[in-house]
Amino acid sequence: MTHEDDMNLIPQESCADPANAPWKIGLVAASILILELCFIRLIPAEVRAISYFTNLILMAAFFGIGTGCILSEQRSTALLLPVGLALVFLFIFIGRGIVIYEEAKQVHYWLQYANIPGQARKIPLFQAAAILFVLCSLPFITLGQTLAQTMSRFPRLTAYGWDIAGSLCGTLVFAASSLLHLPPWVWPPVITVVWAIVFGRSWALRTMIILSGTIFLTLSISPYPSKWSPYYYVQSDRLPIGTQVWVNSTFHQLAIDFSSDDPTHADFRKTMLDKWNRPYEMYRALHNGQGPERVLVLGAGTGNDVTVALANGASDITAVEIDPMILELGRTANKSQPYSDPRVHTVVDDARHFLHTSKEQFDLIVFGTLDSITLLGGQANLRLESYVYTEESLNDAKQLLRDDGGMVAIYYSVFKPWLWERLYTTLRHAFGEQSTIHFESSQELFNTVLIATKGRDDFHDTAENVMMFGRGSPATDDWPFIFLEFPTIAPIYWKLFSFILVLIIGVFALLRRVHPAGGLHLNFLFLGLGFTLMEASAITRLSLLFGSTWVVNVVVFSAVLLTIFLANWAVLKEKAPPLRLAWPGVIVFIFLNYCLPISSLFSLPVVARVLSCGLLIGIPVFFAAVCFSRLFEKQPTTGYPLGINLIGAMAGGMLEYVSMVVGMRAVWAVAMVIYLLAWLTTATSKPASRSN
Repeated sequence: MTHEDDMNLIPQESCADPANAPWKIGLVAASILILELCFIRLIPAEVRAISYFTNLILMAAFFGIGTGCILSEQRSTALLLPVGLALVFLFIFIGRGIVIYEEAKQVHYWLQYANIPGQARKIPLFQAAAILFVLCSLPFITLGQTLAQTMSRFPRLTAYGWDIAGSLCGTLVFAASSLLHLPPWVWPPVITVVWAIVFGRSWALRTMIILSGTIFLTLSISPYPSKWSPYYYVQSDRLPIGTQVWVNSTFHQLAIDFSSDDPTHADFRKTMLDKWNRPYEMYRALHNGQGPERVLVLGAGTGNDVTVALANGASDITAVEIDPMILELGRTANKSQPYSDPRVHTVVDDARHFLHTSKEQFDLIVFGTLDSITLLGGQANLRLESYVYTEESLNDAKQLLRDDGGMVAIYYSVFKPWLWERLYTTLRHAFGEQSTIHFESSQELFNTVLIATKGRDDFHDTAENVMMFGRGSPATDDWPFIFLEFPTIAPIYWKLFSFILVLIIGVFALLRRVHPAGGLHLNFLFLGLGFTLMEASAITRLSLLFGSTWVVNVVVFSAVLLTIFLANWAVLKEKAPPLRLAWPGVIVFIFLNYCLPISSLFSLPVVARVLSCGLLIGIPVFFAAVCFSRLFEKQPTTGYPLGINLIGAMAGGMLEYVSMVVGMRAVWAVAMVIYLLAWLTTATSKPASRSN
């Protein structure tokens, strides 16, 4: 079948009709990406516990788009766009500042306390997540149906190229809006106005669509001054004691005014200083009264740790903070003004990335309370700080310490005994016997201080602490789940997956009755499943190598889309390898990623590391995209196989949770098995018959 034959399957007048311009495919795809990213940023910012389930929103989007694609030849689902958007808004509006308490002891969430005063409500986590999944999927059904219908009017690969190009543009546009600190609630009005103009079929429908988007503008109302960083919805309030900061509707920091002489909060200031001063006192005890001169603060935030370092006489302080908006608050709202001191140098970077790339030496390294309230990205279930508290990360910190008694201090809030074990055991794996754990009587801001030294055999902990807390499982780069009690998929996740699986079975049972397409299209299902696993593994690996910053995530995701576009173009121009070479190419390069330890890439220079990662990850993505395009161009319909592929991508998001049990590296092996199944089901399936 040639591309000329493919063109002959499309009515020529439809291609020439201006109403069927191919740019509309790109517009739909861009709208999908922007709305998807908007929900991922907006909903967790308002409904606090959803911060730990942003990948659930991504899975809901895939489910909705896939369902819509499968329904491309059925009755219009146009009403689901305004209805779905209105219901999502209602969920956010009712749940603003909601407090959702955990249902599993095996997972640690920062949900132990009420958040912004006067806005706390309690609802069970499973019910909230299940409702959210259904509501988020609804508008994407309309978007998916429109996408498949628009694509079906053009040659298969040409349409798919416009789809990928639109997705790439949507990603870059949303990234630009994050860079400019635009709030995500500006996008539903923009998308719905454009959608109503281009795709609205009646004035009544256009009005409903526009109204469903513009109501999101009411979310601009905040009880406190607020801004949007690339990671969080940041709110702050000036109090007599200092500036209180919330992120994603959860208390995050308190920039204490240590310069105040107000006696009202004198006891609190003294209590906090006593806790923060503990590592400095222990450092002086080991160095004949001499305090640390060169101090590195990781997770510097609004500046409390920097203020304490200055008060202890440090002459050179490097303050690392991943969130530029939080750092700016420290500059403008912290009355102690720590960042205005010439002894302080600020760096906007991921803590783990700085530890591995820095060549400096420090007397003291302070891990501030890097307890993030968001995931690394929508594709993975890792939290933003996961790789900071691993054994390898602490070894990196150890390399930056001076040999004769350099010290590392970790401040943390612990509410579960097993979390003490995880932190302490990880520290001991890196520093050995020269590790201690201290429990603070005060619970404000943090209640635990872990301290370790380098090159001081006279520094050690009590036998009781070692016996009670030093026998746990350490967090590693391969298993960085510091928030899990042990390798497991917690019951809350199983409940959610069971609920989603029931939805999938129900939808497919219905669709198989009404859709004319034949066959199960298992190869497309496995292709979607495997690609999500590969993409998630690639993003986590590259985040570890180059930093868990939003910029890295944007670059990686954009590079993946660009690679898919190039692969599709190569197939279209008959320059891509045939399937008999593409399938082994995917398998071989996934196997190489599985075999190659991440530590071997750390040792490479930056340029070599970038090139190596580009080849190791880019080549299997290219081959996988070639496999999809070659199979997709032969399908008799557009919507059904594309929808099955997207449902598979959603299932891959669920399967990615297996990393909590087997570790990150083993996910590559799972992806390899999935692609082998895709290859097998392709080889054993009947050739697709083309029809109009």
